[in-house]
Amino acid sequence: MESPGRMITDEDKRIRGMEAREDFVRDTWYPIWESKRLGRQPVRVTRLGRELVLWRDGQGQPVAQEAACPHRGADLSRGRVVGGCLECPYHGMRFAADGACVRVPCEGKARPIRADLRVKGYAVRESLGLVWLWWGEQREELPPLPWNHEIPGTGAGTCTATLTWNVPFARVMEGNLDLHHFPFAHRRWAPGMGTWLDPYTARLEGDVIHTHGVMREDDGKPWDGRSGFEAELRVLFPHLLLARFGRRTQALVAATPIDAENTWVVFRYRSQLPLVGGLVAWLLVQTELRFIQPEDYALLRDSEPRHPVRQDFHLVRADAGIALWFRLYERRLEAQRTPSSHAPVMHVP
Repeated sequence: MESPGRMITDEDKRIRGMEAREDFVRDTWYPIWESKRLGRQPVRVTRLGRELVLWRDGQGQPVAQEAACPHRGADLSRGRVVGGCLECPYHGMRFAADGACVRVPCEGKARPIRADLRVKGYAVRESLGLVWLWWGEQREELPPLPWNHEIPGTGAGTCTATLTWNVPFARVMEGNLDLHHFPFAHRRWAPGMGTWLDPYTARLEGDVIHTHGVMREDDGKPWDGRSGFEAELRVLFPHLLLARFGRRTQALVAATPIDAENTWVVFRYRSQLPLVGGLVAWLLVQTELRFIQPEDYALLRDSEPRHPVRQDFHLVRADAGIALWFRLYERRLEAQRTPSSHAPVMHVP
């Protein structure tokens, strides 16, 4: 690490950018797909730089495995589920949920199956309308899903949507923590919104970043507790954000790297308004999809450098939450690159 007074050169930035592209934050659960979109047919997705096939076993439980058949590399997502196993579309070999090959048609039923003919798999769990994948070291007992009792579920009063952005993960999270861009980036949809972020606080508790701010008119007076647009953001590092707007509206934003250049984003609104909560949540999601997210996407996609580090920025007070996130991010990646760190281990259920 540089001393506080050292000048950051272009070469420093280039090397750090290359390092950032090589790693994803490990030892955490990432949402990778919506439960309702995983039915009888296998699905191919790219997450965390890996090509995966998602399918459901005989008990309806989700399974995540490498998409390439270990026999000769065929795309297993083109296959089908037969008898609770995934059948390769090329030669009919079948793989159980634990990755073991249980049928090789061309060899006949009597011939033993090679033990190394198995597909690599990952631990997955299903909760709150999402399929979650564990990205990290194999353990005897995996930790519980993050914020399982706080994330808004999929019941009445909620609406969910997903996006695929050609924006690196760190840039997406930077945008998620930004409050003071709204009256400028989205001025057409927020006429009259004040540009002064006051009061604003940001603090770190463990792996949770807490921010609270009010966008209001710059009148030089203390906040009266009523005026302006008030928002509370909490980020469970590295990728889950819970936002509260007023007393009755809550939002979830979760970001999962697809690869070094692209990010899968799921967002969900919940409104607690009686009778019309579901409609309000749907309208909020539609507003995001049609107006807000396209503007955010264009700005983040074209921001430079594409893979930033904190030293690339000249942050102001209103960016304190972003500064905390980048501090955690760079420390975690640096720790993962130490000699004692290992590449993520595939977990075979």
